[in-house]
Amino acid sequence: MRFGVLAINLIMKNVNNDVKRRKKFSPEHGIYDEKLNIPYIDDNNICHTYDVYKAKENRKNCCILNIHGGAYMFGDHRENYYFATEFLKEGFDVVLLDYEPNDGNKNTIDLIKDLELNFKHLFDRLNEYGLENDKFVLAGDSAGGHFALLFSEALINHDIQRRIGITLPDIMPICTLVSCPVYDFGNVCNLNMLTKGGMKRMFGPNYSDKSSFELISPKTYYKDLRLPIFHSTCYNDFIRFESLKLKEDMKKRDDYEYVEITEKAKGVTHVHNVIYPFLKSSKYINDKMIEFILKNL
Repeated sequence: MRFGVLAINLIMKNVNNDVKRRKKFSPEHGIYDEKLNIPYIDDNNICHTYDVYKAKENRKNCCILNIHGGAYMFGDHRENYYFATEFLKEGFDVVLLDYEPNDGNKNTIDLIKDLELNFKHLFDRLNEYGLENDKFVLAGDSAGGHFALLFSEALINHDIQRRIGITLPDIMPICTLVSCPVYDFGNVCNLNMLTKGGMKRMFGPNYSDKSSFELISPKTYYKDLRLPIFHSTCYNDFIRFESLKLKEDMKKRDDYEYVEITEKAKGVTHVHNVIYPFLKSSKYINDKMIEFILKNL
């Protein structure tokens, strides 16, 4: 079956309904020191805002910079609050970054430029948020995993920033965490599951320009990714083939940890550790992430 715009809209509607259901299980706000929906562009667009959370107990002066997924087309930072609490209760600070998803009229680079502005706004105000002494970890799931990998590479190599056309704060993360990421973005324009209309809806007007996809693909720069990487996926991940490519390119590195959940239990699917952190397999992955951070802290 090939998915066009109508099918994608139906999928998005189902996902949004699922998000509403999941929010019923999400912990209450106010448990942690929080600043919510901070605008980095003053246009009243929730996707141009971000959240800052500081842990209250056993604070480790280490902050997770988390980028949400959503197939490049939907979602916002608020959906990852439940996932964030898994780190907050262990003493990590968390920032939930955001970008405006594609509506079919933007290219993926526009989402990246939103994140560039979000990074700059955050790092210009670290003192205000009490994060000036923190070390930083990049994290992302699905499309957010793509962005977390790409920004990790770009922070290390300023030539990548120049090639992409962005400028980032001068920081060096201690490690990167990705769940079910998009890795070989230069190859997604060959996906047979989408019609041309579906491709445009997901990736924008340049959906057929493979060179522009490769320019913002983590795989293009993977040799520059000299950070410790924690990478998880599962048997039921519908883009597991992307994880296997990343695993192959990282296989000779000692600072790379790959964890795949092989069970076929209900709910243990794409980015399960983010959307269903209460599952046994999700808790296992998130605990492994925390162990990985502590090892590199």
